[in-house]
Amino acid sequence: MGAAKTVFLTILTIVGILLLALSFAASYADEYLNERITEDCDDEVGTIGEIIGADEGQCQDARDLREQVASAGQTVRLIGAGCLVATALTVAFRRRSD
Repeated sequence: MGAAKTVFLTILTIVGILLLALSFAASYADEYLNERITEDCDDEVGTIGEIIGADEGQCQDARDLREQVASAGQTVRLIGAGCLVATALTVAFRRRSD
């Protein structure tokens, strides 16, 4: 049972680290989308284009995508942190019981 538990904890740690890295990538994508929205949609020309429909809904699509990326990044960050906390608690309780 000890070897299986060690393998499980190793996999859980790796998954947690990968999920945290993915959440950081999502935050960079969120920043990039926010910059592009600010440059292309939030100025006078972009606002006018959005009002008259010249952008064909691309600005709203970009805002929706940004919200989805931000939400997914937060969820992935929480799951990754949970994996690492679960690993740390398991190791701490294992050492305490030995």
